[in-house]
Amino acid sequence: MVEIPKFHEFMTPLLLVLKENGEMYRDDAFDATIEKVGLTDEQKAVIRESTGRSVARERVGWASSYLKQAGGLIRPKRGYMCLGPNADDFLSLERLLTVADIKKTKEWQAIHNARQASKNEDIYDSANEQENDTPQDLIDKGIKRLNSQLIGDLIDNFKNINPASFESLVLKVLAAMGYGGGDERRIQGVPRGPDGGIDGKINEDKLGLDQIYIQAKRYSDNSVGRPTIQSFVGAMTGGGCRKGVFVTSSSFTSEAIEFAKGLRDQRLILIDGVDLAKLMIEHSVGVQVKEVIKVSKIDQDFFSDDES
Repeated sequence: MVEIPKFHEFMTPLLLVLKENGEMYRDDAFDATIEKVGLTDEQKAVIRESTGRSVARERVGWASSYLKQAGGLIRPKRGYMCLGPNADDFLSLERLLTVADIKKTKEWQAIHNARQASKNEDIYDSANEQENDTPQDLIDKGIKRLNSQLIGDLIDNFKNINPASFESLVLKVLAAMGYGGGDERRIQGVPRGPDGGIDGKINEDKLGLDQIYIQAKRYSDNSVGRPTIQSFVGAMTGGGCRKGVFVTSSSFTSEAIEFAKGLRDQRLILIDGVDLAKLMIEHSVGVQVKEVIKVSKIDQDFFSDDES
């Protein structure tokens, strides 16, 4: 995982950029700050999944917001910024600013003491804020924790359904993923019995000239080993099939994984319980949206002095 500096680590570089250049357009200041910090191309390319925006630029944005509230910078006109009354004091520390430094300023305390005195319960209490996390970071971490719990709950439910229901579940997930061209009629379950190790088939074209074989194993604890995978590959070979998907509610042994990776004439995808649960969440199979949270921000165009 590519690490990006925390938002407070961008505050001092941003002040240095403004000291060197004077008043700057916001986007130019952000770009110059990222360059001053010396981020690699890999770090610059990291995008937050929930917003589709650059994580680095987002954190510079939060750095500027905190500095503004602490008198470190001001915005003389729309879209521009320059050093504020406390900038020299911050830079005189000759180290990276921390959130604690920001919160010591009278400007910050005046803003947040007024918020705490308000009777509006919807105002966020920054006293409970983790020092190095932006509010967006906290939202993302909360979503990850909730999804982690949901994944565990789904895996527990896998163990409580019968094998036939698990096979049906797998076929529904594959259909939701777009296998068979999004046409569920092209994904067929195989009647239980002497199926030769095949639980389903996906017709990739309307005539069924090219197929994907499916095997689904519901295990409570046991991992799927290499012999089981070899048996499935044998069934694929016997049916003239070159593509397969093997899904289990548990996990695969390292030997099974290496065997699947080493196949040359066939392509076999292994999906374990955790991966299956993630796919169900991603494609809304067996789960439902509990709550939608709307996060609002200021519409700067609304407050623009420009007349149109």
